Amino acid sequence: MAGRMLARRLMSGVPRKSEDAAATPAVPAKVEYMDYKKIATTVFTPLELGTVGLSEEDAIAEHGADSVDSYISSFTPLEMSLLHLEGNPCLAKVVVNTDTNTVLGMHIAAPNAGEIIQGFGVAIKKGITYDELTTVVGIHPTVAEELVTLSISKKSGVDANKSGC
Repeated sequence: MAGRMLARRLMSGVPRKSEDAAATPAVPAKVEYMDYKKIATTVFTPLELGTVGLSEEDAIAEHGADSVDSYISSFTPLEMSLLHLEGNPCLAKVVVNTDTNTVLGMHIAAPNAGEIIQGFGVAIKKGITYDELTTVVGIHPTVAEELVTLSISKKSGVDANKSGC
């Protein structure tokens, strides 16, 4: 994507400083730059890690601790519960700017995290709010549903471990 954006900038027809200014188009091309903060990324380990947007630490550094909270969950997906695994091996987190209600980042460690986070990447780029996210009807029982049903705030101190589906 960064390469395509660079090629568009270089080949847009906008003359370089050394070229004739008369060749400048009447309406300059829209200049687009890569937004590296909102790239969906996945680590393909046995339990995938998917992430898009700011980490909680980066959000606090950028917006201040008083303006950031995270909604979290520790859970066992249905397909893993059939294996009778102990504990909740999966995690989901949504980082929110509490002043604007904007979702700053989404993170999930679970099966198919890459497929899940790719779809949420668009929502983050468009500036989705926490309220908009939680009004999405989740597909039950899927792992992605966990991200749209998060309701336990980290600052609340409530235990975020789930049991059952």
